[in-house]
Amino acid sequence: MNTDAIFDPTPACAASERDTAPLRLLVDGLDADEHATLDAILKVVASKSLRGWIWAEGTDTDLYLHTRTLRRPGVRAGVSGLLVREHEPAAPAEALALAVPFRVMAVLELLDGAIDRLQQEQLAVQGGVAGAAEAVEDEKTLASSLARLLVRPVEHTLRVRVLGHGTVYLCTRSRTYCMDFEQAQLGKALESKRFVLTAIAPDSPELAAERDRGSPLDELLWPIGLLASREHAARHERHRLRQWPDFARLPHDPRHLQACAALAAGAMDACELAAATGMSETEADHFMHACQLCGVLEVAAVAPAPIPPPQDRATGGLFDRLWRRWMK
Repeated sequence: MNTDAIFDPTPACAASERDTAPLRLLVDGLDADEHATLDAILKVVASKSLRGWIWAEGTDTDLYLHTRTLRRPGVRAGVSGLLVREHEPAAPAEALALAVPFRVMAVLELLDGAIDRLQQEQLAVQGGVAGAAEAVEDEKTLASSLARLLVRPVEHTLRVRVLGHGTVYLCTRSRTYCMDFEQAQLGKALESKRFVLTAIAPDSPELAAERDRGSPLDELLWPIGLLASREHAARHERHRLRQWPDFARLPHDPRHLQACAALAAGAMDACELAAATGMSETEADHFMHACQLCGVLEVAAVAPAPIPPPQDRATGGLFDRLWRRWMK
């Protein structure tokens, strides 16, 4: 089984997420060999996931997979999916479905899709349907993975193979990147969850061969920031613009110009920027993330608390009156 495409750049973060209760999986309609294969794949992908997966006991489960001919009555599931064998008709487009025989990436995509649907249903129950698109952040996309790596002041030289698109090379030391597919595909590639990310040496021959056609790194960092949120703590920090992004090269809309003017005039957090520009708070946070990755945003210095003036020693007490009488 090939698990190269399963990459978690922040093991500490993933470990803390996995401390929450794992999700439960119940499956009906498989023979013993198929069940053993799925169990082996589940052990691989569940350990890499932000949410762990275990086999359900009984009829209560988070995800229920079944065939068309065998669906157990009385199962209480958060979401359901269809097992589809090669000779059977395809599942409806809106349904969660898993092809049999199994493939590792197909299983991982199904589990990710189930997590997304469970989160959206939970938001709906809480009355958050209107904000579901913004509230459910997908941290497994290539954009989110690269953002977590590149926001730290550490040099990186990376090769990223994006399934269905091609290869991206980036080097923070030379501030360049290059790719072997069209620029128009970059947005879709950054939204992909199917990629192999490998650290390579800055003087690697394969990177040297690509360096001549490299582009400025901020042309990659900008769309990464616009697609990914910052860490939660950073959203409440106030930032100001050090310099404007190079909008001669970077895609933008009129609200980005308005946001730059606001951040150049004074320090703001994402909520304040949203109020000043008409963006949603998520859009404002993504814009500030793009500016941060491109190095044009800085944290505003917190003004020190004013030092109170020294208070005069109280006068008029018994000791003070005796002292003045003695001095006379």
